[in-house]
Amino acid sequence: MGMNRTCWWLVDVVSRMLEPGERDIVLGDFAESGESRGRALCDILGLVVRRQAALWKDWRPWLVLAGLIVPLGMLLSIVARLTAGQTATYTWLYANNWDWALLRYAGFWYEFAGSAALVFVSCLTLVCWSWTAGFVLGSLSRSIVRLYGLLFCLMLVLGGLLGAPLYVGFLVEHIHRPSSPDEQDPVFGLMFYRVMFPLIVQAVLVAAPSLWGIRQGAEARGFPRSRRIVLWTVAVGALTVMLIREPGLVFILNVHWLYRFWQSWHMRLLQPVVYWPVGYFVANAIRQRWHGKTAS
Repeated sequence: MGMNRTCWWLVDVVSRMLEPGERDIVLGDFAESGESRGRALCDILGLVVRRQAALWKDWRPWLVLAGLIVPLGMLLSIVARLTAGQTATYTWLYANNWDWALLRYAGFWYEFAGSAALVFVSCLTLVCWSWTAGFVLGSLSRSIVRLYGLLFCLMLVLGGLLGAPLYVGFLVEHIHRPSSPDEQDPVFGLMFYRVMFPLIVQAVLVAAPSLWGIRQGAEARGFPRSRRIVLWTVAVGALTVMLIREPGLVFILNVHWLYRFWQSWHMRLLQPVVYWPVGYFVANAIRQRWHGKTAS
C-alpha cells in the first residue's frame, strides 16, 4: 500500500513538468484507464522526457544554461561559502560559548547587537541575490521553468561541494585573505563549521530563495511589458553588483580598477538595489490589500 502511494506521488510530481492543460488530460486518462502505478510512472516519465527534449532543440535554453545557470550557480555558491566563513565565527561564539551570566552586562548587549546586525545584513544580502537570480531564470520561460529550477539546484550542489571549496582554497593560498575560512582557525577546525555549516547556509539562504524567486519570476511573465522591463533592469543591476563585489574577481582577473570603481560614489548609490526584493514584496502586499479593499 505504501509503495502504491509513493508511485502515484511520483506520478503527480513528474507530471508537474508538463503544461497545466496537458497535465490534467494525462492524469485524467490514467484515472479512467485504471493503469497500474508502475506503467503510469513509466508513461509519464517518457512523455516528460520527450516534451523536454523537444524544448532543448532550440538554442535559447542552451544559452540560458551556459550564460546564466552555470555562472550564477557557481557565483552564488562562492558567495555562500564566503558568507558562511564570515558568519561562522559569530555563530560559534554565541552558540557554542553561551553564558547566561553575560546578559547582565551592558557591554555584552552592545557587542551582541553589532554582531547580530552584521550577520543579518550578510544573510539578507545573500537571500536577495539568490531570489533575484531565481526571478531572472523564472521570467525567461514558463514552459521550461521547472527544468531550469532543477538544473540550477544541481549547479548549486556542484558548486557547494566542489567549486566553492576549490575557489576559496585558491583565495586562501594565493591571496591570503584573513576573512577566508582557514582550517588552522579554532572555529574552522571543527568539522561542523568547516563542512556542514557552509552547506546549511547554501541550502537555506541560496537554494530555497532561488526556487522561490523562480516561481515569482514565472508569475511575473503575466505583468505588463513596461513593468517587466523595470523589474528586469533592477534585477540585472543587483546581479551586477554581486559580480563586482565578489572579492577574488579583482585579483584573479587583475582588474584592480574594478575595486576603485566599486568604491566610487556612483556604485555606492547603486548598492541599495541589492535589496529590491524587499521593496517588491512590500509593493505587492500593498497592491493586493488595496485591490481587496476596492473589491469589497
